[in-house]
Amino acid sequence: MQYGIDPYDPCPCGSGKKFKFCCRKKSGQGKYPVGTVAYYGPNDTTCTKIVAGVIQAEKAEPILKRFVGTDVFTSPKVAEQIKAFFVESRVQNVVAADGIIGCPHEEGEDFPLGEDCPFCPFWKGKQGTARKD
Repeated sequence: MQYGIDPYDPCPCGSGKKFKFCCRKKSGQGKYPVGTVAYYGPNDTTCTKIVAGVIQAEKAEPILKRFVGTDVFTSPKVAEQIKAFFVESRVQNVVAADGIIGCPHEEGEDFPLGEDCPFCPFWKGKQGTARKD
């Protein structure tokens, strides 16, 4: 990957176009690594967990960092830690959930696979393998 090239610089291939509109896609720059941000809470209005992820390449397992707390959504410290994680991982793009997407407890760890979370009645039947469409 050619990380040192600014997308608005002339393309090194000599086409006269900006790198962004020429060889950027072929170089792989701009696609991976991808950062992800997902929000979790006991209901759809209270965020108590943020999971930031980095996917280094297509089909790669994500590298995850979890942040848990009552003020996790508004914490400047958490925001800085997520930003540092993405900068350190050379993230090119970030995809974030537009709201709280599920319970902060983890199926298979905090409660059995295929069951609803016993701690978050709001999410009953709405997530995981217990989801009822």
